[in-house]
Amino acid sequence: MVTRKPPNLTSGLSAGDFWARPASERAATFAALRGSAPVSFHQLTDLAGRSMGRGFWAVTRHADVHYIGRTPQLFCSGHGVGLGQAPIDVLEVNASFLVMDAPRHTALRRVVSRAFTPKQIDRLIDAITAEAARIVDEFVEHGGGEVVEDLSKKLPLWTISNMMGVPESLRDELYHAAELQIAVQDPEFVPPGGNSAAVAIGAGKTMHRIAKELAAARRAQPADDIFSAFVHSEIDGAPLTDQMLGALFALFATGGNDTTRTTTSHAMKLFSDNPEQWSRLVHEPLLIDGAVEEMLRCATPVIHFRRTATTDTELNGVPIAQGDAVVMFYESANRDEAVFDDPARFDITRNPNPHVSFGGGGPHFCLGASLARAQLRALFSKLAERVATIEAGEPHYLASNFINGIKRMPVTVTRR
Repeated sequence: MVTRKPPNLTSGLSAGDFWARPASERAATFAALRGSAPVSFHQLTDLAGRSMGRGFWAVTRHADVHYIGRTPQLFCSGHGVGLGQAPIDVLEVNASFLVMDAPRHTALRRVVSRAFTPKQIDRLIDAITAEAARIVDEFVEHGGGEVVEDLSKKLPLWTISNMMGVPESLRDELYHAAELQIAVQDPEFVPPGGNSAAVAIGAGKTMHRIAKELAAARRAQPADDIFSAFVHSEIDGAPLTDQMLGALFALFATGGNDTTRTTTSHAMKLFSDNPEQWSRLVHEPLLIDGAVEEMLRCATPVIHFRRTATTDTELNGVPIAQGDAVVMFYESANRDEAVFDDPARFDITRNPNPHVSFGGGGPHFCLGASLARAQLRALFSKLAERVATIEAGEPHYLASNFINGIKRMPVTVTRR
């Protein structure tokens, strides 16, 4: 049965007032949708509630998210992955393999995947562990601080910058541009009446400019970093263009920074609210792998990704027309009662934990998953060695229906 009007939902899932609600209220809405309208149609609006044209199908159950991710022949990525249809110039600036389909996606992913083989990640572990220790030591020495600025952002920025060979002089500019890319819905970054598309394009162009400078340097003098490997890679006998390199660089800068940063911030709040879980990790450090997976599940850094139906099809008994937007809500799938026992509970011993924070599988499963896990493991292992208690203040959330971000949050820690 097609459900055009979801139950108990006065505004659509794209509207700002929905995403401004407490997480518990959003969770209750998604639970109602999973129960009675797991595939439901919603009008598309911006965060201010203004109509943006054609609506979308919201997919809320874990099994359906997996199905969509694993059937790219029915649900493609090439028309964009956000709720709305991005302007052509925005897609062009950010034309990474995130918004590509086979065979282009397959060829480019093959090149990029070389950066994330187990051997490549193993090469980075010692350096990541050492940098995590330095960051944690400084944070603990000050008794805590503002979690994003003083803890969460530091390790992913350092890791991605070193992987890509970004010099110290450009790292702050790169971070600011990457942050703008995911923050254009927030009035703190783009005031009301501002042109969010222009801001996103400008941020993308900044990252492309940095990438072009680095590419020129790597062509003249190859280096032992991932970006140099990309510069000297070929697809069908042709080198990657500056446009392709810029899009890859922008994807690494945004995705590589945001997932780990957002998960770290949420995890500090989760451990503050659940001190018994922190005590378990402190006294049982071998629980770190399960703790990382539960942090990722509960944080769900990316709220959704969209696909577009390539043909008339059906999903969970609901007819989907060719060209319809189908949106996978990872935040809902990660709390599906059919998969997770007591999904609202933060439990670092949860096993199994088949969360979809890196996607539901298929060709677009996040390539950086192993790197994000390695960073979180290093950071929280060191925190557990040094920190007895964590006390977080009220978080200031990013206004976004795409990224589950925390902009600021005070955190106090006591030493062991």
